[in-house]
Amino acid sequence: MADGRAGTARLRLPGTITVPPQKWTPMPATAGQVTADKRLDPQEMVVLHRVFRREIPLLADLVETAAPGDRRRTAVLADHLDLLLGALGEHHEGEDDLLWPKLRERAVPGTDVVVRMAHQHAAVADALAAATELSHDWRARADRDTALRLAEALRALDRCAAAHMDDEEEHLLPLMADHITAREWSEVGERGRRSVPKARLLVFLGAILEDATARERQLFLAQMPAPARLLWRTLGIRLYRRTTTRVRRTGAETPRG
Repeated sequence: MADGRAGTARLRLPGTITVPPQKWTPMPATAGQVTADKRLDPQEMVVLHRVFRREIPLLADLVETAAPGDRRRTAVLADHLDLLLGALGEHHEGEDDLLWPKLRERAVPGTDVVVRMAHQHAAVADALAAATELSHDWRARADRDTALRLAEALRALDRCAAAHMDDEEEHLLPLMADHITAREWSEVGERGRRSVPKARLLVFLGAILEDATARERQLFLAQMPAPARLLWRTLGIRLYRRTTTRVRRTGAETPRG
């Protein structure tokens, strides 16, 4: 996963594991269609989208049913909201900064799609800001009224984000496959990963893998260095199981390694 410098990629995980840099050959900024050996598989974005499609409405229900005054429960859910909402915001900002300019230049017949995506991002950002502010208020107050307003804000965010992701997956991903390299897409992912606290990286990885198919899981894990895969299998699976049990109070199907 890229560190933002041309020609190298570095992945850092919780603890002290650092994967040595690997050499890449970036595509020139003026390039047209992507060659076969650099072609992006857009399914990775679909897998990421499933996290937000699942977790936002789930958290709305959990917030709504939380007991007023239960500050421990409020903190657990607010922590999870911090992770989820922060990841969504950073994902969109990464696309705004790193993908849209390239697509406007390279995918000229599809620029109307890119413009539409940018407008949708602005709408999602407004809904995201409202939910984030209410989440911070609820953490401080742990009251019923704020919880209900937060649950409604999360449902509004879900409606807005889901409509955007539907449109993006149908109309933008084909443009990305033709005009964005896997290396360039990895820069968006790395920017998002840098925004996640190191102690929560394995939890977010678990959230990504939870609804992945066996093939998607295999392809996703294959992109990770061996030390990172080992860390996931020895620590991450158990950590994600504990986290989902604490957040949902029902557990979740544990992603397999």
